[in-house]
Amino acid sequence: MRLLLTTIENDCIHSKLALKNLYSAVEGSPADVSVKEYPREMTTSEIYDDIVRGDYDIVYFHTNMAISSRIDNIAELVKKAMPVVNIILGGREVSFGTRKYMEDHPQVDFVFRGYGEMILFRFVKALLTYSFDFDRIGGLAYRENDEIYVNDFPENMDYDKIPFPYEQEELTARDQVYYQSFRGDADRCAYAQVLPDRSISALPLGRVCSELRYFLIKEVKSVTFVEKWFNYNVDRAYKIWDYLISNDNGVTKFIFDVNGDYLDEETVRLLSGARKGLFEFNMDIESTNAEALDAAGRKANIYQLMYNVSKLLQMSEVKVNAYITAGLPFDTPQQFQRTFNKAYGLGTATLNIRILNLRKGTLLREEADKFGYVYNSRAPYQVIANDFMPAPELIKIKDIARVTGLYTGTEDFAQSLPRIFRDTSVKPYTFFQGLTEFIYRNDLMKKTGIKENLYRILYAYAQGQYDSSNETLKLQVLMDVIHDDLENSMSPEDVKKFDRKGWEL
Repeated sequence: MRLLLTTIENDCIHSKLALKNLYSAVEGSPADVSVKEYPREMTTSEIYDDIVRGDYDIVYFHTNMAISSRIDNIAELVKKAMPVVNIILGGREVSFGTRKYMEDHPQVDFVFRGYGEMILFRFVKALLTYSFDFDRIGGLAYRENDEIYVNDFPENMDYDKIPFPYEQEELTARDQVYYQSFRGDADRCAYAQVLPDRSISALPLGRVCSELRYFLIKEVKSVTFVEKWFNYNVDRAYKIWDYLISNDNGVTKFIFDVNGDYLDEETVRLLSGARKGLFEFNMDIESTNAEALDAAGRKANIYQLMYNVSKLLQMSEVKVNAYITAGLPFDTPQQFQRTFNKAYGLGTATLNIRILNLRKGTLLREEADKFGYVYNSRAPYQVIANDFMPAPELIKIKDIARVTGLYTGTEDFAQSLPRIFRDTSVKPYTFFQGLTEFIYRNDLMKKTGIKENLYRILYAYAQGQYDSSNETLKLQVLMDVIHDDLENSMSPEDVKKFDRKGWEL
């Protein structure tokens, strides 16, 4: 029996360890098991060709919102070419609304719901022993006599039973690896996909430190922890961070998703001793509107969170990436603007704007009518509008997010933007909103792909802002400041090229 475990490369970090963990469940079994993560640049046709050439008996596709349409298409093609092959899909995308999914996708024979290791183990055993007792496999959905059967989710297994995913790999200093120290849904907000078994299964601290030591010895480039809210247990997170600081190899970076609410003063003091570049934190601010946070199931004390983040930035070298979300209940355009201004004012390394997605199985999707939500019926189920945020306003926010991304997140405009804010007293959101309108009104978006044009566009827009603020005399100083930023971020040859052409777009 030949089994392929496969997926397509994508940016969803929660899927990065899926195939490794699944393989560990059937490693050593009589089945001939192959694992393939196809590069994202491969075409659907190329992936299909490769799978058919493999002549597999069973093909398991791990899917998520980012790749679901491609996976569905490939699965359909494989089934048409090889009608006897068993097609299995797994992942959160098919773990909710499973019956409807199988009704809409007749090419899919089985679905693994929730964590798939034990499901795969029992499924392969049922095939090898010819017992075919699919009704007794928790988390399995299957077809029988033209009927679809969807078993209940399985109970969470002890995560410590899953082997170290890099046991058989020889890592190098170029590698960017992914790691999971606990399994379970610490973040249970109304737009998170939460499994029925809400228990958290954490690896013992001794094992975590031992496995992290392996990464440190190998001097890998980075280690990304895939779990949401790594510091759900403050004491546990403190001990792991303390271990990493004490055993720092001077090279490896560790990336975490962190709940800013839980960053107490003792933890901040610990982190103040970390080397610059050792830690990178991704933090959800989401909104500064308490009513929106409450409706979304976020019980955050936003003032405490903002204070904690400010203290962390003041006292440590930890890189912080902040995230805010547009489209939450009760969040109007004006309230989103306030959130943006407060989040920008923190001075985090990046400020990322996300449009809310109403994923399958989430409470907010079930209550969509309550808030007047209209959303895309296809993955990633992005919100189009709700009772508080009209569609045109969300489109404006998406445009502002694109432009904000061009001018923030690096040191390329480290002097220019603060100078403009200081000279004109403009609020960050008002500035980026105006800059965005200027870019789209003058059809300049196509020119933003060339870095030097970003400086020209910024100066061209600033001219109007300084004129309206009666600060025209400061324009020459601003030009010099923008040019300084350009010199600091571009090669001498590119600076000379810029100077020859000048400031005209």
